Amino acid sequence: MSMSTNYDIIIIGAGHNGLVTAAYLAKAGRKVLVLERRELVGGACVTEEIWPGFKVSTAAYVNSLLRPEIIRDLKLKEHGFELLPRNPSSFTPFPDGRYLLMGPDAALNHREISKFSVRDAEALPRYEQMLLRVADFIEPTLVETPPDPWSWRLGELWKLAKLGWRFRKLGRDGALAIDILTGAARAILDRWFESEQLKVTLATDAIIGAMASPSMPGTA
Repeated sequence: MSMSTNYDIIIIGAGHNGLVTAAYLAKAGRKVLVLERRELVGGACVTEEIWPGFKVSTAAYVNSLLRPEIIRDLKLKEHGFELLPRNPSSFTPFPDGRYLLMGPDAALNHREISKFSVRDAEALPRYEQMLLRVADFIEPTLVETPPDPWSWRLGELWKLAKLGWRFRKLGRDGALAIDILTGAARAILDRWFESEQLKVTLATDAIIGAMASPSMPGTA
């Protein structure tokens, strides 16, 4: 097919990443064309009626990871965007008839995990607090342009120094941050917990959407 119109940017795929990128480029004054082979846009963040009367979320439950800045800048709520809480967050049935139900309710988590390990039930809040401290350091970098130390520009060096200072403030959690960014999920979970039922439930988030086992580096 020949196109007579010129575009600044052509984006292949109208998934949520492609659409967000296209929207920001258009807001910046660029002429953008988005191409999608399906009749439906949204990629992983859609709910489809696969069988009559049965709607299935492809992967839309992770749209809570969509940055609040994006929701605000693109005025998504004005266009019908609604974030539903993932509660409960997981249900894991086991062959022996037992199950593990987890969610944002700390008392529920403690009660459920205690069925398999009281020690793990006590360890989970400490584990989550550790993850939050590391996330507080990592999350702001998701919307920052990485500093370029080889430019030798004062502004870039200052950005690098601020990043280093933030990392230094992590203290002992700094090593944990590096482990989480580069290591395998299984090794970390083995250090924190003893029950396989809890570890396999938590490991799900490490490997979902990836062709990897929880023993592979980078899954943490």
